[in-house]
Amino acid sequence: MTFQPAPGERVLWQGRPSGIRAFIRPMDVLFAVFAVLAGLFFLTGAAATRRPGDPPTPLFIFFFPIIFFGVLVLLPRLISITRESAGTEYTLTDRKIVIRNQSRLVELDIANLPYLELDRSLITGPAIYFGQRQMYEGFGFFYGASPAPAFRGLTDAETVFRAISDARTRAKER
Repeated sequence: MTFQPAPGERVLWQGRPSGIRAFIRPMDVLFAVFAVLAGLFFLTGAAATRRPGDPPTPLFIFFFPIIFFGVLVLLPRLISITRESAGTEYTLTDRKIVIRNQSRLVELDIANLPYLELDRSLITGPAIYFGQRQMYEGFGFFYGASPAPAFRGLTDAETVFRAISDARTRAKER
């Protein structure tokens, strides 16, 4: 289902995220690093308790925590990220901003848009936020979507940000 503008409404820009990287949260990276460190901890502990003449420490000791945390925490989150990014479409018109994916539809009146932020995160890349973010936003196992509406994963985020800013200024002048 694609966006159909209202009569007299002009589409200024349409786009899609360039990949799933934009939907990764810092908590996802934290859990991945935690799983690897837990694996190193298990492997080091097993190697430290090894006595001379014992068989070598099996390598699965290292992979056990990675698989355990991966299946319980990271796999559901990866499914959530994939669902959130699949089919996501962004539209900017002279009247509103529309964010649509499989499970969410957000429409924002551009004339009353109180917040506009361009963020260039090292983890997720550039994103344009239309609302204040919370400290632990978007952390969840199966849903995980960000409560703050945003255009994520744009390769031309600076250009889109400028277009939104200009459209907001023109809409307020009407």
